[in-house]
Amino acid sequence: MRPEMIWPLWPGCAFLVAVLLLTPRKVWLAILVAGLAAFALYDVQEGLPIRATGFLIAADFAEILVAALGVTYVFGGSPRLNSVKSLAKYSFFAVILAPLSVATVAASALRGDSWRVGFLTEALALLTLTPAILSWADIVLRRRKKPRVQYLESASMFVALAILSYVTFVASGIESQPILLYSLVPFLLWAALRFGIAGTSSSIVLVALLSIVGAVHGRGPFRGETPVKTVLSLQLFLLVAASSFMVLAAVVEEHKLAERAARESGEALRASEERLRLAQQAARIGSFERNVRTGVVTWTPEMELLYGLAPGRFGGTTAAFENLVHPDDRAGTIELVEAALRTGQLTTGEWRVVWPDGSVHWIAGRWQALMDVSGTPSRVVGASMDVTDRKRAEEALLQLNHTLEAQTALLQSREELMKIFVKNVPAGVAMLDRDMRYLQVSDRWCADYSIDSSQVLGRSHYDMLPDMPEHWKEVHRRSLAGETLRADEERWDRKDGTTTWVRWEVQPWRKSNGIIGGIVIFAEDITHRKRMEEALSGMSRKLIESQEQERARIGRELHDDINQQVAMLAVELERLQNDPSDAQNRLQELRNQMLELSNDVQGLSHELHASKLEYLGVVSGMRSWCKEFGERQNMVIDFKSDVSSVVPFDIGISLFRVLQEALHNASKHSAVKRMEVELREAPNEIHLIVTDRGKGFDVEAAIRGRGLGLTSMQERVRLLNGSVEIQSKPMAGTTIHVRVPFRSEHSDQPAAG
Repeated sequence: MRPEMIWPLWPGCAFLVAVLLLTPRKVWLAILVAGLAAFALYDVQEGLPIRATGFLIAADFAEILVAALGVTYVFGGSPRLNSVKSLAKYSFFAVILAPLSVATVAASALRGDSWRVGFLTEALALLTLTPAILSWADIVLRRRKKPRVQYLESASMFVALAILSYVTFVASGIESQPILLYSLVPFLLWAALRFGIAGTSSSIVLVALLSIVGAVHGRGPFRGETPVKTVLSLQLFLLVAASSFMVLAAVVEEHKLAERAARESGEALRASEERLRLAQQAARIGSFERNVRTGVVTWTPEMELLYGLAPGRFGGTTAAFENLVHPDDRAGTIELVEAALRTGQLTTGEWRVVWPDGSVHWIAGRWQALMDVSGTPSRVVGASMDVTDRKRAEEALLQLNHTLEAQTALLQSREELMKIFVKNVPAGVAMLDRDMRYLQVSDRWCADYSIDSSQVLGRSHYDMLPDMPEHWKEVHRRSLAGETLRADEERWDRKDGTTTWVRWEVQPWRKSNGIIGGIVIFAEDITHRKRMEEALSGMSRKLIESQEQERARIGRELHDDINQQVAMLAVELERLQNDPSDAQNRLQELRNQMLELSNDVQGLSHELHASKLEYLGVVSGMRSWCKEFGERQNMVIDFKSDVSSVVPFDIGISLFRVLQEALHNASKHSAVKRMEVELREAPNEIHLIVTDRGKGFDVEAAIRGRGLGLTSMQERVRLLNGSVEIQSKPMAGTTIHVRVPFRSEHSDQPAAG
């Protein structure tokens, strides 16, 4: 403002301080040189004397360093003015000490009332402009996203404040209207309460800008007799408004931080309580509290579970608790409680409780009596946990220790006694050292492996059995490391072409000092048992073959005897037809019935004896039977086959019986008139697939039922080392898929059909 050339608010130093606080200290010198050079160039252009320019540059340099170094020292970097304390620290260095330094140095360079104007110029800039720059930089660098409505609110507030400030300071003309200054208060309150330091400092900068414009042009409420008085009144107004609303904004932000901290603390407390509750449930820990004066005992639900009670079933009294304690431990537990009431010391104890179902459990408790001001116990608080598993483990360990002590007393010469045991045990047992050399073998071992005990002792196990599988050697290494391993049955294909089945167990043996001295091998030759199982399987196969022979015999008898008799009866009835009697129509009906009976008996014969499989081959025989069955049952059976190999009769007859069972079941239960049968050849397999789109059934329920159909299917296919897969659900149809191992042997001509 001319002619004194004074600034109501000098932004240069405030801007440089903000830049220094936002940048690393190693670049401060370059920033200061560039900024101060610009200041000097400006002063020269304004016509200031060299001496005054030098004083001003020195004053600016001192101010910037005092503000930047002081704030950095206090805050450790860029300040965050989110509390009254932080605002006070910042103001001490930036708003008081730094302007004092510049005002003191610059007072000798300028004339007039320069000290007060210079101090207020720098203080006002550092109080408003620097915090505004730092706040907006913090928002940009941290990329904080706010709700869109908050951005709209802030824009509305700034636009309204700008309009009102313009009206107050610029558009009011030469007439002074100080009353308009009060209209700014609600918007500054709005900025402080809603947008904190960033909103308040930015709002004050906006108000300062427009008020200075008005004062420069001689408008608004700040017009004094001289420019200095005008500037002083304007600066005092801005400084009072800025400091007041900045403090208010700091208080608001401090309150918000406290609320956020309280909310986070509450959430953390709730989360901690929830974790504690889950931990108590997982660890089977409960807590309790007893009011000594009233005798009321409060248990958590976890406590009730420890005592086998349903939630809410605890009586809530000391007597109710004592009744749950085992009678043998009740007196001792009561004495522990009374001692805690007398001493007020932390007390621990263990006791047994009897659950309502009669089972006994162990409880460990930890509690303390809390005294009132008179030294009288008022409350007892504590926690309990179920230690039944630990107590049982301790009892088992104690019993084991007793057993080991007894064994140690008996086995002072353990190795020799073990050798004696191994020698005489009626099983295949070998005792070896860590180098896998025989120390002792049983007679059964020698008999199983055809070796002489006098020749085996001291020799290597691997030399005696050179064809031993490699994985058994790995078992020995693991057992020497401390493991015990076993197998119920394992096949051993020996180099001489024989196959041996063995059931074995390998475990380490230890010396009297606890060190592993070697391993003991228990081996049983179960080859004879496996052969008996194979023989039993062969007997099952023969049983089914015998059943087939019986079916064939019955089929021949039905075909050659009963069917012929019924046919002769039909012939006789045909002769009677020529008798011109009244029973002619009746006789014709009887003839038809006899013919139908003959066909049924013939069909039954085909069911019992699959002669067509012998004469036509498996594929054609199955196709022919499907056609006959479909005609009898009034069904359409779509039979498909791509088998070009000769199917052995034993495989064919089993597949045929499975097909018969499947079609009979479908005709009875599926309620469909069309079915699909597919006989397909695959590499080393033959597949039979029977499909219908009928009602379906529950497969597991059918297998558990009393019927033998599905079981018969599975047994027939199992004897052929095949598999049966049945897929069916109620109202979703049924598919029976049979797979049988089959080595193709192509005939000279394609299979019939």
